[in-house]
Amino acid sequence: MTDLQLALIALGALIIIAVVLFNWWQERKLHKETESRFVEPETDVLMDEDFRIDPHTVLRGDKREEPEEEEFVVRVRIQDDEPAPQVAPSYAAEPSLSVEEPEVKAAPAISESSVDQAPVRIDSAEDVAEEEAPAVYASTAASDLPPEQEPVAPAQSEEPVVNLGSATAPWDEPAAEPEQADAPESIALPADVDAQIDLSAILYLPRPYSGAALRQQFLNFSEIDKPVYAFGLDAFREWHLLTREQEQGEFTRCVCSLQMADRSGAVSREMLIRFQNAAEDIALNLGAQVEWQGAPDPLVYAQALDAFCIEVDKLVSLHIVQGSNGPFTGTKFRGLAEASGLVLGNDGAFHYRDEQGHTSFSLINQDSNPFNADMLRTVVIKGVVFQLDIPHVKNCTEVFNQMVLAARQMSHSLNANLVDDNYRQLTDTQIDRIRQQLKMLHAQMITRGIMPGGQTAARLFS
Repeated sequence: MTDLQLALIALGALIIIAVVLFNWWQERKLHKETESRFVEPETDVLMDEDFRIDPHTVLRGDKREEPEEEEFVVRVRIQDDEPAPQVAPSYAAEPSLSVEEPEVKAAPAISESSVDQAPVRIDSAEDVAEEEAPAVYASTAASDLPPEQEPVAPAQSEEPVVNLGSATAPWDEPAAEPEQADAPESIALPADVDAQIDLSAILYLPRPYSGAALRQQFLNFSEIDKPVYAFGLDAFREWHLLTREQEQGEFTRCVCSLQMADRSGAVSREMLIRFQNAAEDIALNLGAQVEWQGAPDPLVYAQALDAFCIEVDKLVSLHIVQGSNGPFTGTKFRGLAEASGLVLGNDGAFHYRDEQGHTSFSLINQDSNPFNADMLRTVVIKGVVFQLDIPHVKNCTEVFNQMVLAARQMSHSLNANLVDDNYRQLTDTQIDRIRQQLKMLHAQMITRGIMPGGQTAARLFS
């Protein structure tokens, strides 16, 4: 082994010995501290010769101070010659009692012996506090009397005092509620009013009013920039829009409704407050009660409704532009349009209508000049546009397919090009993509409760 190894072994041994010695010293120090804290007593009381136990004291027991017993109240009733009141049996199930207090008469002088013989009842303080009726006294049992005395029987065996003649005390009877005025009969809104888009005020008139008088009141709504409708309920419980034709009729109810949004935006705070104040003023002038029907916060609801309209209010456009042959004549264009089922309307556009006469899609001039019969005889057209207004069509997918078919046939006959809004050629893939988007928008409107192509949609998207 080298010197380095021997030195390391020696150093390790010294460290171990030092640790052992340090532990021994710590243990010895702790042991001494423990002995100093717990000192053994010098004497043992049980081993002392002077210590003894007195058995007589243990058996007799020292008289200790007893705890205070519960306070009792002693009531004494002296039996006189007059018999005690009778107890009327009660079969009432209700806890309310009608209590009759017995008549108290002056008693003669009482001797000590008579007190001893009198029937006594001892009630605790808690029982006394709980009693609401006059005190009830009972005769004592024979076992409670001293052995040398005979029990004194009361005048009557029943326990008297409480007369349960009525199941309900007079003061417990519920007070008659004041008669309330008859609430106005709830009625349904007119069919033309939709809670989805309207804020309505129902006026319950105190007496029938003529249509002319009501129309005169509704002049307050003239400064509101959103559509306001007024309806009257006649004696046959039918609603009528208050037009000039209804001025001679009489109405017992009327409804004022404000459309909260349209394509121009949501109703403003100023217009909403003006409508509400006007309706309240009309009710005050007519002595009518007002019932509001609509959203709890009309302004917030109107803004949310407007945001929904912006999301689903889409217009599908298919453009037919001149091709290699140049512009096409108006006469040829009109013949092709009428052959596809489109009819020229007074607004200067061709319309394809359904069985109910509603417009499914339209065909307009690309340069925004309206069509008319005289113009189409001499004009040369560079392009036309097929348009489908999604919210106004019930079955937008079917109508879209009809419009695509008519546009393809016309473009082929005019030797023109069928393009989108960006004037890019329309392919079958792009058309299928548009068709899927139409289905999504249609589903959104139905989920909102606004049916595409319905009356509410026609008002909202106008």
